[in-house]
Amino acid sequence: MNVNRRQAMGQIIGLVSVAAGGGIMATAMAADTCPGDISIGIGSEGTSDLAANLLTYVKVEPLAVAKRAYEDYGKGGCMYGVFDAIVKELAAQGHEDACKFAAIPTNITVYGAGGIAGWGTLCGCLNAAAMAVNMLAGVDRNKVIRSVYHYYESTAMPRGDSEFLSAIGAPTRKTDAGELLTADKIGQSVAKSILCHTSVTLWSKQSKFGTSHPAKLERCAQVTAEIAYTTVDFLNKALDNTLDVATAAEGNSDCAGCHSSTKREPDTYFATDVNAQMECQTCHSEHDVTAGLTGAHEGFTCSDCH
Repeated sequence: MNVNRRQAMGQIIGLVSVAAGGGIMATAMAADTCPGDISIGIGSEGTSDLAANLLTYVKVEPLAVAKRAYEDYGKGGCMYGVFDAIVKELAAQGHEDACKFAAIPTNITVYGAGGIAGWGTLCGCLNAAAMAVNMLAGVDRNKVIRSVYHYYESTAMPRGDSEFLSAIGAPTRKTDAGELLTADKIGQSVAKSILCHTSVTLWSKQSKFGTSHPAKLERCAQVTAEIAYTTVDFLNKALDNTLDVATAAEGNSDCAGCHSSTKREPDTYFATDVNAQMECQTCHSEHDVTAGLTGAHEGFTCSDCH
């Protein structure tokens, strides 16, 4: 790649400069060809309108990103794996914003491992996907993010097919007996949630591996690769305006009849408001309004609301 300094600097908008040393490093490609004082140029000075300061998205190869993500997982965890893989692959493309992508300190994302510092909350893969997508121009950012999130909560993972595993160089971890943790040993599970805790716990229940075993690391490394792959696949389709996948569980519409976001005040409030896209029935079963429930459902029949 050969980025002209004047062209690169002409695109600079922001004020955040790349720090020299201190562990904040760009790719080897950027070190040789990008100005050392380039600014990233993203941000909106406190407003919600990022349109003037987004970075250009160009198509990248999903398998190349997945391979980077799998390898990166062992360096900084799931959030770092997804974010670093997407950013570094974009930096390697040699387009007008390549040097800006190269200047992003991807190690700021290591906090997301284990559902944010081990708290088991939002999976770092999804945290990273949203963070990366949100700075890109030329795509419907919300649609891509929601599509990736719904994929995560509804898909049996890791995918485990031999072509994908071969492409990313997996597996690399072993059982106590020294055997590679192949797909048949790792198994699959559906997270039914975007939470790290739920995702890992359900996988552990299915696989019978403890969550401190290398199998958990292998599983999460492969999920990291899969979400990186899926995010880029959806971005590529969004760039072509061909992204046509679900962004929320189909059953959510049944619940939204009563439990959607409203502007009600106490005198008109009759059912708990919900403002979310997550799959409702992961945590809440369909309720029977004749089953003795209190509050708004007392004395109601289905047709009163639905």
